[in-house]
Amino acid sequence: MNAADISVFPQVRAGHARPVTAAVEAWVQAAWLMLAEGRSYIEDIEGGTDQPQMQSAVKLRLLEQLVDVDNRLAGRVPVADAHCLALGLEYGLQEVAQASGTDLIEIFALAEEFGGPSSHDEIFVFWERLLEAFPGELPDRLIAQGQRDMLVTLRSWAVLSRAAGLDIGFLAPFMKEA
Repeated sequence: MNAADISVFPQVRAGHARPVTAAVEAWVQAAWLMLAEGRSYIEDIEGGTDQPQMQSAVKLRLLEQLVDVDNRLAGRVPVADAHCLALGLEYGLQEVAQASGTDLIEIFALAEEFGGPSSHDEIFVFWERLLEAFPGELPDRLIAQGQRDMLVTLRSWAVLSRAAGLDIGFLAPFMKEA
């Protein structure tokens, strides 16, 4: 299956409901992880054509990141980074996308790690579909206008968090890592 055929954020479209506070926290965390780290990984894959080993490491890290986002959106306790790749390949994704481990192997061109063809086109298609379907704006902080948009987005998340009875400080550990 290719990236264009995979349903993204299927549970949101199906009306999957969680308690408001838990849902707001999970979606803000997911947004931050995609916005701050996911975009950086995509840029590194795009710009690293002369560094195939770096590209391989980054695409694996992006896949791990998406498994982390999937766990958070599902309400599961996030696992250590060292386990995300194995879990993703074994169980696939359910919240971020309706993708099996085999689908992820194809999308992320993991056959390349074993001498197979090297193409990152499906990763880019998958990423763009995720951005388009995300229920909210994910500004590109890597461009000049994106810095301003990022501040506006953070302000919106703070308002949303307060309305749900949360302190936006729950994002502080994520921001320190970025």
